Amino acid sequence: MRDREAAEDVEARIAQIEQMTLDQIAVFQCRILTDITTGRISPREVSAIDRALRKRLKTIEQEAGEGRERPEAGCRLV
Repeated sequence: MRDREAAEDVEARIAQIEQMTLDQIAVFQCRILTDITTGRISPREVSAIDRALRKRLKTIEQEAGEGRERPEAGCRLV
């Protein structure tokens, strides 16, 4: 029973992560660290959540890179 509940909890957290902003991720990381230290989540669950966080951060980074303006040819950055 605990395993199924844990799996559902992890799935719900991952679904939340996929929609988070950087600020929300920072807050989430603080909460998840508390859950880890108190033993509320297992190492396997932490691993799945960590993968989702890394994936989301990479997506945010790529989105930010696409939004940057490129200097025109001949412009010099000082």
